[in-house]
Amino acid sequence: MNKLRTLLFFILPLALISCTDTREELEIKKDGSGTLVMKTDFGKILEMVKGMGENNDLSKDGLDKPYDTTMYLKDVIDTAKNVPADQKELLRNGKVHLVLNVKESLGKMDMNFPFTSTARLQDLYTSLNSSTSGLKNLFNGMGKNLPKNDDSSSDKGMPQIASVYDIVVKDGFYSRKVNKQRYDEFAQSMKLDELKQMGSMFGAMDYTLTVKLPRAIKKVSNSKVTLSEDKKTAALKTDLMETFAHPELLALEIEY
Repeated sequence: MNKLRTLLFFILPLALISCTDTREELEIKKDGSGTLVMKTDFGKILEMVKGMGENNDLSKDGLDKPYDTTMYLKDVIDTAKNVPADQKELLRNGKVHLVLNVKESLGKMDMNFPFTSTARLQDLYTSLNSSTSGLKNLFNGMGKNLPKNDDSSSDKGMPQIASVYDIVVKDGFYSRKVNKQRYDEFAQSMKLDELKQMGSMFGAMDYTLTVKLPRAIKKVSNSKVTLSEDKKTAALKTDLMETFAHPELLALEIEY
């Protein structure tokens, strides 16, 4: 467990910053409950890390062996002192599945969070998208005894692109709108010019949003959305670097 915590402490920022191929999969059931899944593929980043490090470095950091393991947050959430009680309840039933093989440039992290109502879903989004609470604080607490990054700015957190949206979910309606203030803060903290250079190094990276609903979709605002045959699932795929510069690409409203 300690080795897994160490690995997650180093890898989680990659998922939070969303500089990876990312899939956000939301399923809402008839009673308002459902599941939010965030899937990240950071194999391209591992390819670069592997090229920069020596085998001894990988061995020292515990990254010379393949991993395929699952962490259930209920096993660690109660001992997390820096996570508020309401955040603990939101995250308690979540789980994180990690597949990692640095030598093969294989890296995937799936975060799965069930929710009991659309109101809890909105709270869950707020927690996951915050750079100062929830999941980030949980793993920061796990890594408190690990060597610190010399860059003091890292303590401010690394917001993900999903954090720039105001998300509203209620029966018959799903909305994802750009919050200009949060986007301006995001753009300033992320240094978009540097991200563009990073994009040229890693190649194409996508953000795919999938929303599965209990009834057929009546109306959708974004023309890039594709619907399933039964019209209960909406999918929106964008180029990640383009979305960093134009967040409205990932904005939409759905009536169902």
